[in-house]
Amino acid sequence: MNVAFGHTGMDLDCFGSLIVIKKLFPDYQLVKSRLLHPSSQNLYTLYRDYFNFAEPRDLKNADIGAVIIVDTSSAARVSEYFEAMNLAKAEIQVFDHHSFEDCDIPGARVTGEKTGANTSLLVNLAVERGVTLSPEEATIALTGIYGDTGKLLYDNVRRRDLEAAMHLLDMGASFKIMKSFLDILNEEEQIAIKNRLLLELEKRTIQGHAVLAAYHELGDNPPGLAAVVEKIMEIENPDAFFACFYRPRLKTMLIIARSQHQGIDLREILAPYGGGGHKLAASAKFPCPDGPVFYNDFISLLEKTIHPALRARDIMTRRVYTIRDTDTLREASMFLERVNLSGAPVMDAAGNLAGFLSLRDIMQGRRVNQMNSMVRGFMSKNVITSDSSVTLREIGAIFFKNHIGHLPIVEHGALTGIVTRWDYVQAQQARHTLGTQRLD
Repeated sequence: MNVAFGHTGMDLDCFGSLIVIKKLFPDYQLVKSRLLHPSSQNLYTLYRDYFNFAEPRDLKNADIGAVIIVDTSSAARVSEYFEAMNLAKAEIQVFDHHSFEDCDIPGARVTGEKTGANTSLLVNLAVERGVTLSPEEATIALTGIYGDTGKLLYDNVRRRDLEAAMHLLDMGASFKIMKSFLDILNEEEQIAIKNRLLLELEKRTIQGHAVLAAYHELGDNPPGLAAVVEKIMEIENPDAFFACFYRPRLKTMLIIARSQHQGIDLREILAPYGGGGHKLAASAKFPCPDGPVFYNDFISLLEKTIHPALRARDIMTRRVYTIRDTDTLREASMFLERVNLSGAPVMDAAGNLAGFLSLRDIMQGRRVNQMNSMVRGFMSKNVITSDSSVTLREIGAIFFKNHIGHLPIVEHGALTGIVTRWDYVQAQQARHTLGTQRLD
């Protein structure tokens, strides 16, 4: 017989992937992990009959000919299946959107694509093969996509995720039902933990990133902690959040981490603790003799492992076109048109930054018929500047707070560069973009 399964601790994306596998490969028996991620428990309860799962122990003596593994390329994350079933002679096919280039499952053939959700990879494959899903199956798959991409808001979202979601809606997926599985912060204990965490949050700037961290001790093992972490991410909007939940009685630590920045690789940070997941969403659970001591050490480790944020020096335009304060508005207008700019810094006779002239300032002079007047009479004199160490996040805050689109960079009194709207937008796009790759 042939079998298909996903990683241990099956999450929404794992379930979404397997429901598509069931349609793509109807002769494969789906196998369920003994552990379910809390976020997927309600979906499984409602739709368990659609999967018709077998347990690994049920197939202990089965003759397995072929295996499909979804949503992981890590042997450690599927060890429970290999320990329970005889898969030594099976042909193995992996469908994964994580670090599929580093697959360590012996003999596996890999199909990988850098999508935000693994379900997206398989839905698009189904569409390409002319395979359709029922409305219920499409709802399960859509939940997997939305769950793993933060409702299509995480940095990991790619065009293929959006295409897959559109296909599923065309197949009749219920947006309302899907949303009910994601809005799971409804237990009183979850809400209480969220409120306590909001009071206990530590807000840190690490390598230029806005990072939240929290340490919280638990008496038992409440479900839905990942949902709590994600809700706080929505409220606070940091670059990353590391929530450390410690159970003193069992001496175990659970870290749940979320990131909105490709430069903060959670998979890399949590790998030493046996963590699983991907760059923007990961967790780790492990023995820990002293929670507070570990937490302090972990925060110190973040200072060393998080890569520096982009700063003005990394993105600024170094060749700065400037205008003299004694130029006329007409001369300045012709100059800006020639260099295709919407504004430029204004320098005085001593070479100091004296102001900033925009096309709006020139239009004001044109309205009052003063185009032959000097720039110094119409320029903005209170220029907002910064040095080259300002981060990309801080640049955005400066732009939005002050309603400007140019930030002159001044070092030791000298104008050394300028960050424009275009520089900022390009840097944001580059920060959010990952190349796509397919391995067959």
